[in-house]
Amino acid sequence: MRKAYRVFLLGVSCAMGLGIHAQTTKPSASTHGSDSTTVLFSRSSKSAQSSSAPADVATPSTSKAANPAAIAITDAERSALTMLRYDCDVHLTPAKHALSVDAHITVRNDGTQPLQRIALQISSTLQWDFLHASGANLTFAAHTLDSDLDHTGQVNEAVAVLPHPLAPGATLPLDVLYSGTVEQSAARLVRLGAPEDVALASEWDRMEPQFTGLRGVGNVVWFPVSVPPALLGEGTRLFNEIGQWKLREQSARIRLHVMVEYKDNAPTLAVLNGVVVQPDAQTATDANLPANVSRVASFTLAQEPIGFRPLGLFVLTRKKISADGIEIYARDGDEDLAANYEKAVPLVRPLAEQWFGTHPQRPIVVVDLPEQDDLPSEDRNILFAPLRQAEAQDLTPVLAHMESHAYFQSPRVWMDEGVAQFFTTLWTEHVAGRAAAIQQLNSQRGALALVEPAQPGKDAGQSLIEAYSDIYYRDKAAFVFWMLRGILGDGALGQALRAYNPALDREPSYFQRTVQSVHAKDIEWFFDDWIYRDRGLPDLSIANVYTRALLLHGGVKKYLTSVEVQNSGTCAAQVPVTVQTSTSEESNSVLVPAHGKATVRVVLPNAAQTVTANDGTVPEVGTSSHQMHITIAPAQ
Repeated sequence: MRKAYRVFLLGVSCAMGLGIHAQTTKPSASTHGSDSTTVLFSRSSKSAQSSSAPADVATPSTSKAANPAAIAITDAERSALTMLRYDCDVHLTPAKHALSVDAHITVRNDGTQPLQRIALQISSTLQWDFLHASGANLTFAAHTLDSDLDHTGQVNEAVAVLPHPLAPGATLPLDVLYSGTVEQSAARLVRLGAPEDVALASEWDRMEPQFTGLRGVGNVVWFPVSVPPALLGEGTRLFNEIGQWKLREQSARIRLHVMVEYKDNAPTLAVLNGVVVQPDAQTATDANLPANVSRVASFTLAQEPIGFRPLGLFVLTRKKISADGIEIYARDGDEDLAANYEKAVPLVRPLAEQWFGTHPQRPIVVVDLPEQDDLPSEDRNILFAPLRQAEAQDLTPVLAHMESHAYFQSPRVWMDEGVAQFFTTLWTEHVAGRAAAIQQLNSQRGALALVEPAQPGKDAGQSLIEAYSDIYYRDKAAFVFWMLRGILGDGALGQALRAYNPALDREPSYFQRTVQSVHAKDIEWFFDDWIYRDRGLPDLSIANVYTRALLLHGGVKKYLTSVEVQNSGTCAAQVPVTVQTSTSEESNSVLVPAHGKATVRVVLPNAAQTVTANDGTVPEVGTSSHQMHITIAPAQ
């Protein structure tokens, strides 16, 4: 029972008339300091400078609206709002699990109708203090909404009335303040029936003196979002909503300034939106200060695109252990466990260099989690996982995935994650053989077949260019790279991956042009059917096999086998076909169009006994391997 839940939770990790609450005053900015004699700084708000409201008026508490149903905000209104910019000053007091944020955000109406109001959501344990736009404090209603976007299973949604309707395509700067606490919660998983200890291993987000880990959308909504509510019990809806939010806001710009109060153990690093950040030098404090005085560390992330990620915020006290190609941030007492991670990286590196070149773009980063049972999570080249006692060889599968992110990066999620998944299966092939790699690849084929449209063009699907579901941008993309490998060969595909420059990838056809610069054969059909559009999957079968003897010059006898492959599906595929005899075998490939047939011919010294079409590298509607045994004696 518990093992089954852990498998499920690992998927959840890797991987939620208007009743008005009138808010017309600006709250006091320093809400978490104990008193003026023990706090070494005071927090001033840029929002206060833009507001004519007095700054010393007490803040009314945000509570549920008297009639939440009267808010009647629609999912269309929520989905219409896109954030273009986050400029956040974040104040953390981990000893009190406390967080307050002064955020300046820019939103755009991407809907088709003017917006009379906007909906913003944060974790249910945070409260809205202040919303300001267009020179005025906004009137808003706040209510609790069931949504598994957050680990508590709820979000606190503010519905604000705008002074003027926001037209389609128009933008609006907003100043918002919110505050509250973040503690570890497994409420949404326990609600589904998961044992609490198992659920907590997945839901490890928290704020504590030596570990603040907030993974962002899908775990802890610590910054404002506007996403339709969804629950884990609703199939893939929650994951699709999160994916659509990431896709919609991947170009948004983010700037973070994080100030952390501490007394005993100074935080040594932050990981902000997947970037390792060292403490700001100017925030160092006197170590000889009295013990009851709060010290301060700060971290700054300069403005950059969020990318297709959940906007995580981590502040930690860890010991850094560096080796060639890897940085490990260990808890006290775990330093010795880093040794085998250091040994594992050189085992994977030769294969990575074969495919990606000799110069990694960045190191693998491993951040030690608080508890040994905590489930791993990744962001870019950073692996959050408890360090564990293991042989170096046993660590190579996960480090192979991370090594790919260290060597290869792309602004396109289907390439960034697809190449990493592809390389993980290449590593499996390297250590366990091709059959094991194809079995690993095909473990996700069933899920892909379920989500692919039965009638492309009529039923909804996802092109890889605009994919928001990991079944597409990770699993289908891995198949795409395996199929490209079959079409191009290892040498040409490796050359294309090494030639790829993420800074030049500004339009969808860039990778195709990179491939065709090293491989002259026209593969427009492949990119059109598998990447630019979602044409579903092929549905292959062996339609006919014919074999006959050939009498060649000098009396040499050989056998010609013709294999006709049929495709009843809606997507073309280049399919490997293997003919086996009692003493030999030969493989060739044939391009089979959608709703069509194609024939491949193979000449071997002996009569064919078995014919196989597709070895599992081409995902199909049904099984991805077809075999026919030849029992009739060949014609003489």
